[in-house]
Amino acid sequence: MAENTKKIADIAVILGIDEQTCRTIAKEYDEILPCRKIGKVNVYEDNTVDRFRKIADLQAQGLPKEVIIPAIRGGKSLQERAIEDMKKMGVDISNEPKKEAPKPIPRSETEEELILSVRSAESSIAAMEHRLSAFREKSADDTAAILDAVSSVSAEVAELKVQVHTLWDQIAALEEFLRASQNKSFWKR
Repeated sequence: MAENTKKIADIAVILGIDEQTCRTIAKEYDEILPCRKIGKVNVYEDNTVDRFRKIADLQAQGLPKEVIIPAIRGGKSLQERAIEDMKKMGVDISNEPKKEAPKPIPRSETEEELILSVRSAESSIAAMEHRLSAFREKSADDTAAILDAVSSVSAEVAELKVQVHTLWDQIAALEEFLRASQNKSFWKR
């Protein structure tokens, strides 16, 4: 995975919100949160993390999706755009109860870089473990094939030894026969 992409779990950690909320935002606002699929996993560019943060903040203020999407796309500040759209829709924003969203844990840039480095190292280690596991499995299969071949050759060698012993026994019997036949006279045969 590229260094500048984040999974939902990474974004949730960075923003300090729970992963399920982050997944809900990603699903609900997929039209303004572009992502790439790597296998079954959606990955988002670094610049999308800020959009997640803005959407979570606007949801915490009680703004509906119809207001949040244009606010994210628009040129004015999100707050101004959201208030204007709410007024156009006839929604009285002063009476709306505000939802309390968990506030992101403020982290320094160094802490975020450290967290990202650790996550990157974890994914690299997982990839290496996966490769090592595949190598071990292949090695075990190769070892089993080699042992089968060796046992097959051993059986053939044992069979050849039996044949060689039989041949030597036949040669010994033939030599004995020839010696015995040389000692006899020609007419006694």
